[in-house]
Amino acid sequence: MHEMSVAEGIMRIAVDAMNKNDCSTIKTIGLRLGEMSGVEIEALTFAFDVIKRDTPARDARLKIDRIPITAQCNRCSKTFRVERYNFLCPECDGVLILQTGRELQVEFVDVE
Repeated sequence: MHEMSVAEGIMRIAVDAMNKNDCSTIKTIGLRLGEMSGVEIEALTFAFDVIKRDTPARDARLKIDRIPITAQCNRCSKTFRVERYNFLCPECDGVLILQTGRELQVEFVDVE
């Protein structure tokens, strides 16, 4: 389960932010997760709940902003939300170029 290593990375980022701000508690961690990031939200939440025990984040919660898959056509330049991983333009059958959906980033850390 690679979500455990993702959760550990998130925790490192959050603890670094806490230390840089001379705080002692992590309250909330905001994440941006693209639909194509390869991260299962339930598995990530479970892994985070396991590793946060006995840390300054023991009561922290993850606030996850799920980013849809969008792409732009290389032929007609229109932008679409990608459905069912169909990367052909619904207007002209051009190839769609991914714009969003692969994000995996910590957006904010709320510390106290």
